[in-house]
Amino acid sequence: MLQDKAYNFLIEQIKNGELENGKFYSLNQFSKDFNFSKTPLRDAVLRLDEEGYLDLVPSKGFCVHELSEQEITETYQIREAFESYCLEELSNNQDTERGQFYLNKLQSKIDAQQKIFETTGDHEAFAQKDYEFHRSMIQYVGNAMMLSFYRKLMYRISRMTGLSFERTGRMKEALDEHIRIMNAVKEKNIPEIKNLICTQTRTAKAINLDILKTRSQDPA
Repeated sequence: MLQDKAYNFLIEQIKNGELENGKFYSLNQFSKDFNFSKTPLRDAVLRLDEEGYLDLVPSKGFCVHELSEQEITETYQIREAFESYCLEELSNNQDTERGQFYLNKLQSKIDAQQKIFETTGDHEAFAQKDYEFHRSMIQYVGNAMMLSFYRKLMYRISRMTGLSFERTGRMKEALDEHIRIMNAVKEKNIPEIKNLICTQTRTAKAINLDILKTRSQDPA
């Protein structure tokens, strides 16, 4: 469908930072620039407005939705609950064929992050592997509704996540966190899994809230 094509295009634009914060985009001009029919584009923007990715303002157009402090806090609360549950399930069932597959998948994401950290230091590439690591936790459970909702949460904070890895020492800190999480999963140490997920999500939340605060203090 044309609406789905426009929707997916806009999602990628948001995720990759192609749409500037604080800038309004005319529906008419956007449709011309990217060769989208007006109705499917407007329907896609309305859908993204409902989902909290964009804000549609009459007579102005649309802009990227700026997350509030409350929205960031709620996002990380949900992430903490989802990830703790999924990793507990994986830890308890790691000896199954599916469990082994996802343990290996998680480890491959850590290995990729390790390589990026030791070579290019590309924070965007590191952030992508970070997303894939956390998404794999949720994929293990096989709950389509949970995964869909989780992906939406991660897309909403993807830009801030990328910025967080520009901070000195954060890539190494996140990598070490992932290694400790994997060790706890393999040891079937459920309290430690929950403690580590809690620590990581709350650290990430604090960084994102600080990024939000810094943005709000920047001169217009």
